[in-house]
Amino acid sequence: MRDLYQMNDIERLSAGNDAHRRWLNSYTFIVAREGRGELSIDGSRMLVDSDTVLFCNPGRMIEYRAAPGSGLLLDLIAFRIFTSSGQEERPAGQSAYGERRSPWLPDGKLYSESPYRIRMLVKELRALRSHDAGDELFRQEMLLYELLHLLAPGHRPDSEPDIRPSRKGIELAIDYMHKHYHEEIRRDMLAEMTGFHPRFFSMLFKRETGHSFSDYLARIRIDRAKEQLLLTGGSLNDIARNVGYADGFYLSRKFKQVVGVSPTGYVREPKKIVVYDLVGHLLALGIKPLGASYNQGLSRLALLREELAGTPDVGYTSVEPMLELEPELIIATDWLDRGMIEQLHKIAPTLVFHSGDPFERFKSLADILNRRREAEAFIARYEEKGKRARAELSGLVGPNETAAVYEIWADCLWVMCESYGRGVYNLYKALGFTPPPKVKRDVLDIGQPKKITLEELPDYAADHMFISVYPANGGAESARKVMESDIWKQLSAVRRNRVYSIELDVIHSVDVLSLEKQLDIQTQLLKSALR
Repeated sequence: MRDLYQMNDIERLSAGNDAHRRWLNSYTFIVAREGRGELSIDGSRMLVDSDTVLFCNPGRMIEYRAAPGSGLLLDLIAFRIFTSSGQEERPAGQSAYGERRSPWLPDGKLYSESPYRIRMLVKELRALRSHDAGDELFRQEMLLYELLHLLAPGHRPDSEPDIRPSRKGIELAIDYMHKHYHEEIRRDMLAEMTGFHPRFFSMLFKRETGHSFSDYLARIRIDRAKEQLLLTGGSLNDIARNVGYADGFYLSRKFKQVVGVSPTGYVREPKKIVVYDLVGHLLALGIKPLGASYNQGLSRLALLREELAGTPDVGYTSVEPMLELEPELIIATDWLDRGMIEQLHKIAPTLVFHSGDPFERFKSLADILNRRREAEAFIARYEEKGKRARAELSGLVGPNETAAVYEIWADCLWVMCESYGRGVYNLYKALGFTPPPKVKRDVLDIGQPKKITLEELPDYAADHMFISVYPANGGAESARKVMESDIWKQLSAVRRNRVYSIELDVIHSVDVLSLEKQLDIQTQLLKSALR
């Protein structure tokens, strides 16, 4: 025997007619206990009713909802798999078994000839897990192995037996509707495709889904229209054609029937938003997000702690922490892992912003969220603050003096660019400094920070040098050695006391609200040193 199986958890989920989402991080059997409805695994949709059994591999997102007029109860049995590496493949001292994480069976429905026994096994497992199992752990594992035997004999799914043709036909029709919603779809066409008389198809569709064919199709199209209204800024006529309607007038009428408000009203309604990285943009627009994250951890946004009080950190590597928040809109950057972004798109309409001018991103976001007036007021305030700062420094800083931002790591020096924060944007846009020629050519024009040696530092040195230290892996010790070196001591900025130490947590972010607050700090640093 090459695999071992260990019970992880068993949990019951219930749903009404609203969609619920859940991230599954273990191998999981899903057993429908009562009711009927829909369940999707990473976007692949299936109809479920009492005794339906499904399997999910780790790292999958499920979405489930009950059919109208019905409830839905699901039991989730999560387990782990440990695979033997084999004596001949195992280095000396390594464990005989390692935990498996790769796909085991295909995601989707499983079929068994023993639904009653499966129901009894799940019931007993729930009873054992409801209290301290103690001496019952062996019994728990035996029940799990029997369940595995019934659902996955031979460690592979059985070939699919003949199931109710009506259920299979309606699932095929639903799959087609989700894939081809933007095309003309007629009931008679789907009835012919699935082998039913049109009137019988309508009856079956309503029985299996709880919706009429036309209502179900309208729901799909309106959901897609919501995404495009939020993400594209296209005209109503363009969006209508993109989702399968003739024109914007018809879309508007159907939208109001399904959603309860017009498309314009929907766009203007406040949304439940989760934001990755750009949280300061939202706060500058007067919007507090439902949840937020930052690539260095939300706690690293030291300047925004007051505004972020009570906002949960949803993390940066898994969608699981934000699923229970049920966001209506997700705002992210392309700094996120591509797989993470793909998962976000399955949860809610997701805006993905790319690197570039932070105020251009800010204005684009304001337009999408119908907050142009708030954005214009904030930008005017920022520009006025920059104007005042330049006036205060005019007698202290010469017109041709240069400035740049540097960061010391454990084994290297970096010259920083605007898209990586550290207050670089403020130096050139708000305070009006000029970058040293090599900083402009090798860093700013390319849009990437540059790693340099201590010997190269004089070529990139500025009249005013802002220094941050990344503390991990001996960064502080490395900074000490740099600043004790003869090369450092001979720099003009060092000899003239034009070096400014900046805290990484304070100066890290490049969102507009942080930039505004950083501007005050940078101005004060300059004034204190130059007077």
